[in-house]
Amino acid sequence: MLKFKNGLAKDPITGTWVYCFKVNGKITKGSTRVKDRVTAGKILEEKRIEVVLEQKGLQSHIPTVSELLKIWFDAHQGIHSRSHLISVEGIIRLYMVPKIGDVRIDRVTPCMVEEGRQRILDGKRSPVTANLLIRSARLLWRYALRMGYIDHVPFVVHQMKVQQKPRPVVPVAKVKDFFQAIDEFARNPQVQVMLRVMVGLGLRQSEALGMRWEWFSEDQRTYIVGKAKGREARVLPVPAWLWDAIYAMPKTLSEWVFPTPKDGKPHRNNFLQKPLTTVATNLGLGHLTQHRLRATFASLHAQAGTPIHEIQGMLGHKNIQTTMIYIETSLDAKRQAQDNLSQKLGLS
Repeated sequence: MLKFKNGLAKDPITGTWVYCFKVNGKITKGSTRVKDRVTAGKILEEKRIEVVLEQKGLQSHIPTVSELLKIWFDAHQGIHSRSHLISVEGIIRLYMVPKIGDVRIDRVTPCMVEEGRQRILDGKRSPVTANLLIRSARLLWRYALRMGYIDHVPFVVHQMKVQQKPRPVVPVAKVKDFFQAIDEFARNPQVQVMLRVMVGLGLRQSEALGMRWEWFSEDQRTYIVGKAKGREARVLPVPAWLWDAIYAMPKTLSEWVFPTPKDGKPHRNNFLQKPLTTVATNLGLGHLTQHRLRATFASLHAQAGTPIHEIQGMLGHKNIQTTMIYIETSLDAKRQAQDNLSQKLGLS
């Protein structure tokens, strides 16, 4: 830090302005993190006001980046899934907090956010991960806006354009092979049935893990997703093959359909990942995750001719555009469409 008694001074190495001032005998030093003299002067005056308020017992209501992250994380426990919380918290903590964690959120510039994104790319991470940082930052600052910490989001940074690649799903021709391979690999009947549930009902991972017996209707052969991401319960008809598999499950005194043997509570999020990854690799299905089974459900229905708005309702999407993202068209379906058109044109 440069040696000076009061005001602003330019750091000859970084080119940024640093400040130093005294209030009631207390010396405060720091960096404005900007290279513009006018902006640095405004920051200096704001910092003086902060110090005065603190000495009078009045705290500034604008948090730093680190403080905002903690406030958001604590406020959303039990609202968002743990995987979502960890995803947002992790990427902000890794790529923003080390450099600008002590910066007030209203002083964060587009350059600071872009530098965080560049650190991801320099670390040979994918553009998808870089875009996750931008989405997470937007989420946090919009939360700060709603909470009244700031009156506007101080940066606009657009996501990178990423070439979309076909994402893995279980194709129609391999559904039976998939279930058979699961049965052979996983001896635990809960794994066997839960994966069938995710393919047959299109449930999210958390919804499958948290299935309750009380939400089944034997008369109508339906299942009510009582605790959904969108907070709106949805009623799903259960096909006969899946109904029989569920009700063949060993019955326990637990309220949960898939309780753990240890304490009778639902399993953790990664309960299905190992058998799913192993079977998908053996069948050549690529990197198949639990969420791609939900996309499998949507894609299979689309290929079977189910209207898109019906698929939307079963998935619980409020926007039909979201549903379209889940639907993957197989090469066989495209080939069949081409053959059908050729026949109608009299060319085959």
